[in-house]
Amino acid sequence: MRNVFYKKIISGLAVFTLLLQGLSLPVYAEGKDIKITILHTNDVHGSIVGSDSSIGLDRVASIKKEAELEGANPILVDAGDATQGLPIASLTQGSDIIQLMNAAGYDLMAAGNHEFDYGTEIALENASLADFPVISANIYKDNAPLFQSDDDNGCHVIIEKEGKKLGFFGLTTASTATATNPTGIQDLEFRDEIEAAKSEIDELEEAGCDVIIAVAHLGEYTNVPCDSAALANAMTGEYQGDLDIIIDGHSHTKEDKVVNDVHIVQTGTGLTELGRITLDFSSDDTLTIEVNPISYEDAQAITPDSDISGKIDEINTAQQAMLAEEIGSVTNSMWGGYINYIAEARIVETNLGDFTADAFRDAAQNFIADAEGMADYQDLPVIGVENGGGIRAFWSNGTLTKGDLVSAFPFSNTLMMKEITPSILYQILEQSVYSITGQSSETGMLEGEPFGGFLQVSGIRFSYNPSSETGSKITAVYLNDSDTPLDRQDTSTRLILVSNNYIMSGGSDYNVLASLPLIGEIGGELETIENYVDTQISSGTVPLEFPMSQDRITIDGDLSPDTFTATIIVTKEGVPAADTEVSYYLDGTSEPIFASTDSEGKLIIEIPKGPHALTLSKDQPQVYLNNYTGAGIINIEDERVYPSVEYQTPAEKPANNAFIWGLMIAMAVVEAGIAFYTLKKENRH
Repeated sequence: MRNVFYKKIISGLAVFTLLLQGLSLPVYAEGKDIKITILHTNDVHGSIVGSDSSIGLDRVASIKKEAELEGANPILVDAGDATQGLPIASLTQGSDIIQLMNAAGYDLMAAGNHEFDYGTEIALENASLADFPVISANIYKDNAPLFQSDDDNGCHVIIEKEGKKLGFFGLTTASTATATNPTGIQDLEFRDEIEAAKSEIDELEEAGCDVIIAVAHLGEYTNVPCDSAALANAMTGEYQGDLDIIIDGHSHTKEDKVVNDVHIVQTGTGLTELGRITLDFSSDDTLTIEVNPISYEDAQAITPDSDISGKIDEINTAQQAMLAEEIGSVTNSMWGGYINYIAEARIVETNLGDFTADAFRDAAQNFIADAEGMADYQDLPVIGVENGGGIRAFWSNGTLTKGDLVSAFPFSNTLMMKEITPSILYQILEQSVYSITGQSSETGMLEGEPFGGFLQVSGIRFSYNPSSETGSKITAVYLNDSDTPLDRQDTSTRLILVSNNYIMSGGSDYNVLASLPLIGEIGGELETIENYVDTQISSGTVPLEFPMSQDRITIDGDLSPDTFTATIIVTKEGVPAADTEVSYYLDGTSEPIFASTDSEGKLIIEIPKGPHALTLSKDQPQVYLNNYTGAGIINIEDERVYPSVEYQTPAEKPANNAFIWGLMIAMAVVEAGIAFYTLKKENRH
């Protein structure tokens, strides 16, 4: 190994130094002849807009420019998963992100597994758009490096600064073959990461590189073919390759450690931190490596680059037209998010919750059927779950747009599959309903608090008792098409669970799932749901029609009365429409129901227990009613209110229903008499 001295700057000292230097970046010690700064990002997942968590790509650009002015010889690299995630990335399948990375001055990028969510061809198109090399030394197509071109070898890049050669080679986890949707990447070969790394290191050493850096999308995992620590440890024994640094990604962790004299760094996810490595070459050619990342807090003192900010604004403006794109239509509203101040999907089963869990389950079943190495899982039951807090809005009846999908699912979640048992399934369902503590016998309204981890489910149905002790609320869990409940103590029967990475990684205290091995990653949550919508509406030729509830989640010993009194405020030009004749439609019925408001403009109706959708006309947005959540039965000022609808001219009421019904009955009697007389006459012959 080279003569390398590792120096870690503690964050407190870094902040103090920044303040002393007026936030000039980077800061160097005296007496060093050549200084080179490597700025690095990973797993940005579309979080390029500055926010309460993201530094923002416009600040990254400013930091690089500042480093150039300071003579720090900056190099900006990315360790993968930049082109998939938030809508600004996924709406154009990553191309807008590449254009912004060009403008920000990236020098190279290693391909992450999610660069392939859109398939091989899109990954190659994005690489061709980049003004910088996209590299991976272990992905091959037709026995050649995937990203090889006339200008680049597709595996490594040598960047020279002040006579010092820095050799960067790319690696992508071989688990990409089962960590993204296999349909679009069946033409790719993911080779052994360590063997590819050894070959690259040998070639870069032969080229005379002073420093060798792996820009890798491997992560710090124990259940992948090769993680970054395994790569570092492979530099011993018979092989003594000079690997100095691994700039890593994939596991969304913040790493700063030395393994086998190899520095491993990673900045988490979502651009919450900008990695910074300073290489100091002294006159005797000793190399000092300083790892000093720029935190979100420190970056706030940096003025964003106006050119990048302007380009982001241009992209957002251009994407508004895409968000307005009509996908199809919805017959009955798909409920989720906050409805009239009530977080419905965090309390009860909703139809958008059912639909989303169905989409996850469908994608997992297709993945298992299509991907290599999935034969052992093909006959296992698949269960899909989505946490209610992950559904941020509802789709109103009428036109469904791309923007509606994005509003409901704005996060850059990835779908993961893990193997569980009935025992684990009971544990996660207990966590799902733990915050529901009782039920009103008068109205059936559930007591307790909404919980973002409340699970919407597919492939199973279950019942629970709200009043039971925490940890003992679930009374029975059934697989689809089975009347035999799963055994709570069963730790051997194999089941497949699919959900978003937040839940699968232990979010909302689903800790039991965090340590389970990953079977595979399917792709982005938003893209999965959009594809499922497309199949259900036959590419826009039929409306999306989904029942209000499918009784997948039921209350054991339900205290609700069979019907409940619901109240809706009818307004006319913003004022309650008192003592007014109206007609309304309940749950998409074809025939109107006639009623009148009271002196306060309230439409008070008696309807069956459970969720319902009501509107005064078929073209009007529906409102949501549900005794279990209090929608339509409680009115607490500034917190929850009765739903309101704008007055619509009532449907035409039959002039005299009694007369018409009497006439119809009389005609039926006459017709029956004629038929009887005719039959009797024929029988005489």
